[in-house]
Amino acid sequence: MKDYTDLNKAIIEGVGGIDNIKDVIHCATRLRFNLKNKSLADADKLKAISGVLGVQEAAGSYHVLIGTEVDDVYTQLVNMPEMKAIGIKESEQVNDPAEEKKIGLFDRFTKMMSDVYAPYIPVLATGGIASGIIGLLANVGVVDSAGLTYQTFYSIFYSLIYFFPILLAFTAGKHFKCNQYVAATLGAAIMYPGVSSMLVTGETASLLGINFPAFNFGGSFIPILLAVFCMSYFEKWLKKALPSAIQFILVPAACLFVFVPLTIMVFGPIGGLVGNLIKSLYSVLASNVILTDIVFGGLFSIIILLGMHWAVTPIMLGIMAEQGYEYAIAAGGMGNYAVLGICLAVAVFAKNKNDKATASSSAFTNALCGITEPSLYGIVMRSKLLLATMVASGALAGLVLGIGGVAATNFAFSGILSFGAWLGAVNFPMYCVGIAVSITSGFVITMLLMKSGKVSEFNK
Repeated sequence: MKDYTDLNKAIIEGVGGIDNIKDVIHCATRLRFNLKNKSLADADKLKAISGVLGVQEAAGSYHVLIGTEVDDVYTQLVNMPEMKAIGIKESEQVNDPAEEKKIGLFDRFTKMMSDVYAPYIPVLATGGIASGIIGLLANVGVVDSAGLTYQTFYSIFYSLIYFFPILLAFTAGKHFKCNQYVAATLGAAIMYPGVSSMLVTGETASLLGINFPAFNFGGSFIPILLAVFCMSYFEKWLKKALPSAIQFILVPAACLFVFVPLTIMVFGPIGGLVGNLIKSLYSVLASNVILTDIVFGGLFSIIILLGMHWAVTPIMLGIMAEQGYEYAIAAGGMGNYAVLGICLAVAVFAKNKNDKATASSSAFTNALCGITEPSLYGIVMRSKLLLATMVASGALAGLVLGIGGVAATNFAFSGILSFGAWLGAVNFPMYCVGIAVSITSGFVITMLLMKSGKVSEFNK
């Protein structure tokens, strides 16, 4: 492993020093600091550090973009003696309630969605690849779609979608600071076959002699998040009210005895109402597939950049789980391919060697696994015209997908490693045309802008 000691020391100084750090976690490309005083962080100093691709404030935390080496950087960072001295531990996140209240409601919501969903994104992508390839093999007659081989690989993706309430309950338990295993048991109880088979959405069910509108929880996310959120407060109250000697048994029992029925009778129907509203709004947008694809093709990369995709992705996954396909996921990846075209043009035509290297490495990361942050921060965000190029190229490719009626049947990233997941997409050939249009338009427009001198940032 490469030594990142100097990089980490510079980052610590850039975020305001060791005493300004409350905790730090990381995602696929960023170190995410929770700082005591964000005004002490020096963005310009951080951006000037070799190895730092950019900085951003989002969801109440301070993000330092590193790129694909972030896991190694983070591991060395949290194991530095000075970090251990202030109590920082790997993968532990301690939030100050007083500080959380200062964070805006929307930032708190997106942070919650990120904490709850982010751990499953790599697994979703992996499952998407498996189900895409096995679906293709079944379509060409290599594998029997009724056999165990097909069902085994198909289940890697769709079991995750179907049993999402169990998985989301576990990570929601961590976010809301309650017993994660009790939360997961709550999710498992509502998905138990003897229970779920009797809950047919829209029909009337009876529990404890009370009639209520049933809701089937398969693939849902709103009811379980509401349930775990409320259960976390109930658990805290129980720990204050009950003697410590009996909490070991009574707290989990009381939580489950109360919240399993409540989830079935109350949170399920509420989630159904909210879900139906969201689906109605989505249906209005999706009634014009071409418009939907243009919007998502052009803007979804910006939505990701702002951290707002955590509010959108669960909705798209829910739609896919219900109807078996979804348009916006396919169109949303077109912006990534537009960024790839932009970086390739900069790699070819830039005069600055460092910019060439940055563009080349960023393009490779994007092409291989669909991670765009290094490209966005290192190249695209340096020019408003390049940002406009990304939007225009993605929207143009979205138009192509809309005309072709392209839809995703699996969740997958863009890039070579995830390409197998797209083999089963609705109108896969037109999806490939969209990719070609996005990369080509991004490359050509960037080339023209650079040759005309309108984008001169890479000639210095």
